[in-house]
Amino acid sequence: MTEQRTIPRQRRLKEGRIVFNDSKSLMSCIVRDANEHGARVKIGEPYLLPHDFELTIRGEGPGRRAERVWIKDTEMGVKFKIAFA
Repeated sequence: MTEQRTIPRQRRLKEGRIVFNDSKSLMSCIVRDANEHGARVKIGEPYLLPHDFELTIRGEGPGRRAERVWIKDTEMGVKFKIAFA
């Protein structure tokens, strides 16, 4: 896959949580890399998630609204809707 990002992502291996369904549903994930615009997330069944959700990365503050951009096997790329302050 050709790199298309203008801002590289930093490698991470952090626990994450994906919240959706009006905060009634939660899935755990691993954040593999991230920057202020998006992240690559490893999750068991990414195709079960809605297009829009909230992603929280352990130790990095409150959750952020995100949208799914791509899925490949058990990984997905997400784009944050609002950049870090």
